[in-house]
Amino acid sequence: MKKQLIFLLAFFPVFFMACDSGDENGGAEFNKEVQASYEGEETVEAIYNAVESVTGAVILASDANPGGRQAELSHPMLACAEVTFDGNLNGGRIEVDFGEGCEAPNGKVISGIIVVEYEGLWIMEGSKVYVVLKDFFIDDVEVEGTIIYTNAGMDMKSWVFTVEIVGGKITWPDGTTVTRESDRTHTLTMSGDEFELQIEGTASGATRMGYAYTSEITEPLLVKSSCLEEYRFLPVSGKKLIKVDELGEATIDYGDGTCDNTFTVTFGGVSKDVTISS
Repeated sequence: MKKQLIFLLAFFPVFFMACDSGDENGGAEFNKEVQASYEGEETVEAIYNAVESVTGAVILASDANPGGRQAELSHPMLACAEVTFDGNLNGGRIEVDFGEGCEAPNGKVISGIIVVEYEGLWIMEGSKVYVVLKDFFIDDVEVEGTIIYTNAGMDMKSWVFTVEIVGGKITWPDGTTVTRESDRTHTLTMSGDEFELQIEGTASGATRMGYAYTSEITEPLLVKSSCLEEYRFLPVSGKKLIKVDELGEATIDYGDGTCDNTFTVTFGGVSKDVTISS
């Protein structure tokens, strides 16, 4: 359970700073609109993963966990948040209130409220967890939406959850936004002390430039717990196809299994490596 908790907590907000190592002159295809599209997609991924990590942490720390309260709310991510529980194994409500500002270990300031409501024993098939964001900010970036987790089944090695984002929206201080609706499947596989998360599915919305986009995972994304413990937040392998109206298609390739914070984006026949920093 300790390793599982580390796995759930290891996701954290990542805001992307691109370092191109591709062809400088051949990158004319990578104009402002294209760059905003793929960087916006990866930023949104990281932000909602951060919300997912809080959700997993507080569930493990609440009466919703059949093994008893096992997460420590003194974890840095929750140290300055007020967390309240109301319910039992079969249903309840958890509120995580960061108030007007709670500084995270990476210097980001989190504010607002995350409300977690659950129906049924969360480790059992058919149970649901609803996450609603209220005036929630990471620094001065506002995050909105509802996330719905449904337990689709489990066996001795794997848990499968469907994960939907409804009404997702990220708003930057300049007023630009990325909207998001997604429908994905998360499969958590256990092997000894190591865990792997496989992610499949689609997302759609509008980019910061106002273009409609779709994002489809074409090869399952793989996240390893061992990499997360090293603060490597990106998937270690897998591919996504991002289609943006009026701009075209870009492919995101996360690599061959190495723990790093680098992915390769290909657009218009030109590929560039992009490295992120938290």
